[in-house]
Amino acid sequence: MTILAPHKEVALSLGLCTQREKGFHLDLEDYLLGTLHISHELSRLAINSVTAGDYRRPFQIRQFLRDLHGAYSLLFPKNDLRKKFDELKYSLKKTEEIVYNLSLRGLKPQEAETSG
Repeated sequence: MTILAPHKEVALSLGLCTQREKGFHLDLEDYLLGTLHISHELSRLAINSVTAGDYRRPFQIRQFLRDLHGAYSLLFPKNDLRKKFDELKYSLKKTEEIVYNLSLRGLKPQEAETSG
């Protein structure tokens, strides 16, 4: 199971704080934009994984992107976040197409059969 690091944890790992009053910080909107930007890179990783013969990773990426999409669907993002949210939807669609093609070819790993 893959989980997304929380805002505060990411800020601490970068040596930053999360509060504007304390100086240089990781703004919440920057964190959210970053989490949305990673979806594009993950869909590329899914393609590269299949090329390298790793057929399990696209299923893991699809589940992570589904979870991320579900979380952002609750936020009703606006402006820049909305554009990046649309990119997340396209990345999820691309990853689901990869998973579908793997399933059609009988390359679905045993562990992925129960997770959908």
